[in-house]
Amino acid sequence: MHQTLEHAFPIVAAAIGNRFGISVSVGGTKAYTDGQSIQLPGYNGSDPQYQHYAWGYLAHEAAHIRFSDFQLDFGDSVLRRRICGAIEDVRIEHELAKVYPGTRLTLAKMVEQLVSEGRLTAQAASDHPGNVLFGYILKRLRAKVLGQTVLEPLVDATREALRACFPRGALIRLEGLLSEVPEGLTCERDCLDLTDRILAMLEEECTEPTNTSASGDSDSDSEDGDNATPEDDNDSSDTNTEHEDSSSSGSDADGAENLTDPGDPAPSDQDDEPGNESAGADNASSGTDQPAQQDDSATPSLMDQLRITSEQDLEQDWFETAKSQLGLTPDSAEKCTLPVGLFPKGSRLVGQALANRVEQNSKALRVALQSAVQDHRQNRPQAARNGRRINPRRLTKLALGDTRVFCRSGQRVAPNCAVHILLDKSESMGETLVIHGEEVSLLTLALEASMALALALESIQGVNPAITAFPGANDESVHQVLRHGEKVRDNLGRFSVFSAYTTPMTQAVWFAAAQLLQCREPRKLLLTVTDGVPNDLPGTLSILKRCRDSGIETLGIGLGVEVGHLFPVALTIHDLAELRPQLFALSKAMLLAA
Repeated sequence: MHQTLEHAFPIVAAAIGNRFGISVSVGGTKAYTDGQSIQLPGYNGSDPQYQHYAWGYLAHEAAHIRFSDFQLDFGDSVLRRRICGAIEDVRIEHELAKVYPGTRLTLAKMVEQLVSEGRLTAQAASDHPGNVLFGYILKRLRAKVLGQTVLEPLVDATREALRACFPRGALIRLEGLLSEVPEGLTCERDCLDLTDRILAMLEEECTEPTNTSASGDSDSDSEDGDNATPEDDNDSSDTNTEHEDSSSSGSDADGAENLTDPGDPAPSDQDDEPGNESAGADNASSGTDQPAQQDDSATPSLMDQLRITSEQDLEQDWFETAKSQLGLTPDSAEKCTLPVGLFPKGSRLVGQALANRVEQNSKALRVALQSAVQDHRQNRPQAARNGRRINPRRLTKLALGDTRVFCRSGQRVAPNCAVHILLDKSESMGETLVIHGEEVSLLTLALEASMALALALESIQGVNPAITAFPGANDESVHQVLRHGEKVRDNLGRFSVFSAYTTPMTQAVWFAAAQLLQCREPRKLLLTVTDGVPNDLPGTLSILKRCRDSGIETLGIGLGVEVGHLFPVALTIHDLAELRPQLFALSKAMLLAA
């Protein structure tokens, strides 16, 4: 059975990362990001549930890399950091969806997966108050701003828990503050400022008796009278008597409404006491609040609980959950690795010197290649039996019974193709040779030949060249010397690369294939120049076969080594002085084969 690359996990991951402008690598057993690139595990299956987690995680982390600051100081408050993170997550995902609308559905599918598996649940009134607050903000913003409607039942349930734990006035003011998301936020600093305003508002509502009284006005007359008792010190004794008489009934009504939850504000303004207990305290003290003060010394206030909230008190970050679901065991992780593409930090002067040598020594070869391709593309007139234009030179053929006297333009297929040159720069490529009396490294020869070919190809309409050198900074990366669509002379500094490390050809072919499959050209050529044996021969053979099954033509040039067992179209060069002419000849044959 043919196994193509069309929906291969590493290829799709690379395509998504390229669309976001983010470097993505695939390999190993864990998912993580370093703030510049994203690493996904070496998964190569087609499980849709796994892919929901992978693409959601990828989109979310790409949004962080593109839009987040990473430099803010959150202090020691865990709750402050997590609430700011929840608001920032919504902001950046909203911004990403403006540029890439499909990410809204991608992230929604991941959230649906979490809910369906029971990994996301509503907060309860018995939960830590910090967790109730955090969970409500996170779910409410995601449901309303990002359109993740699967969360709406969880939002409703968590809202009930919030009502049981916090003063009513705090809920009203919280909704007003959350309405600023996302339009009122432009950066992560704005998210932190909003978080600080939310926490400051809660401190006001939970500690000031006036605000607690005001929050009770909208509930019932009995609550109003109850909450007013400790404040109206200048009222008449009759009024005070009425308030005291209604204090007990007001407390009972309030406790019943909130299911006697410990977090609901009681008439004695103690936010952490159960309604039943505060009612009993009021009756026993005949309007005094001395017992409530004694309870304060034994039980932390609501704000104290919020201040000392720990990471264990809050639900796990959703994308940490997704990341844990992406983890693989060493036995289940595929050997296929999509390396990260880096830009070599070379000298433009070195690249310019290389270009000068190429210009002097390869002009004739470039002209010959360009002429051959252009000549092949010319539409030569063909004789036809019908048409709109007569060829006078063929009129004499009528006497012989040949009626093909009309001219018709011939249709020839242009070499509309993408060519990706994969250049081995392992340590062995640093070997020094003497060519025409001049000492030169094998890598320099290969770079010159590759640059000359790229210069020739980029001048031919319909040909899209690229050059990738492998390995890059290590065996898990490659150097993008020239990307598809770029010009050689605009990127001369990238041609200043040096030989190092081994020959991770499997990973390099994965990377090149991912780049080729994103090109619009219908024909795709992968040309590999190497002087050694791949680190993982079975893996290299497997990915090369998948390339061919996916329509990518694979060619190989061995520098002093046989590569026919790797590539169906292969060339071995023993006289390295002939590298450039042979490379041009092979490229010409492949371009004209269309």
